[in-house]
Amino acid sequence: MSSNAVVRRRMESAESLGDVVTTMKSLASVRVHQYRRTMRALDASTLTLDRAARALLQLHPELATEASSGGGANTITVVFGSDRGLCGPFNDRMARFAAAGAADGTRQGALRSVVAIGRRVGRRLRAADVELVAQLPAPSGLGSLDTAVAELLAVVETYRQGDSEDRVLLVYARPVGATRFEPRTVQVLPVDPVWMRGLAAKRWETGKRPMELSEPAAMVRGLIRHRMALAFVKAYGSSLAAENAARLSAMEAASKNVEDRLASLRSAHHAARQAAVTAELLDIQSAADALE
Repeated sequence: MSSNAVVRRRMESAESLGDVVTTMKSLASVRVHQYRRTMRALDASTLTLDRAARALLQLHPELATEASSGGGANTITVVFGSDRGLCGPFNDRMARFAAAGAADGTRQGALRSVVAIGRRVGRRLRAADVELVAQLPAPSGLGSLDTAVAELLAVVETYRQGDSEDRVLLVYARPVGATRFEPRTVQVLPVDPVWMRGLAAKRWETGKRPMELSEPAAMVRGLIRHRMALAFVKAYGSSLAAENAARLSAMEAASKNVEDRLASLRSAHHAARQAAVTAELLDIQSAADALE
């Protein structure tokens, strides 16, 4: 096979790869916007839970202290990653960030249980000598989010061992801009006492007294559980948005590499064609000289 034919085959392969990268960039961009819209929609659920807590605290302000009485010795850390690749350093950064927090927790005698969301981040956490008590699959989209949250709630409740004062930490990424993300740690339990006291101190909007429909302590436990479930949904959504932002960044870098490769191959193709034309002209000139 001539060198020109080899170059043409390489150009065709690079162009096909460029089409795949362009498609993945478009999908990642659409998913980032989709997950961000979902995160904004969850704000309404947060306001509803806050209003319910305010109504309860209007009747029983002492619950603001009882529901947030401090943290226990057990800490459950949930690290959100991905099951799919082609997202650049997403899982590496999440594992390093979580491993650094785990080391700090170990020194303080607080870290007890680590749950990984996604096999890729789980593998990297094990490589960083972080022992996992459970590993759950990462949801592929919004359709499987309810099942993922239910599974995570069951795992967390198992390792809480019925102790309402155990700490529950969520380590997940949030998108920053279109193609960047940053890891963060959010404490879900115990409930922030400042948040509870702030809700109790807010003035009720109307002069009507809220109606009490259940035993106050049971209602507090229910609100805390719903708030924890909502925090899980937000963490999943934010992690999915950040994963696709990282994938978009990786695909943009791959697209630039493909363009550079194509430019190099086109230059080689033109040079090969020019060399072939020159060789043919020299053959013709040589034949003409021989006939003369």
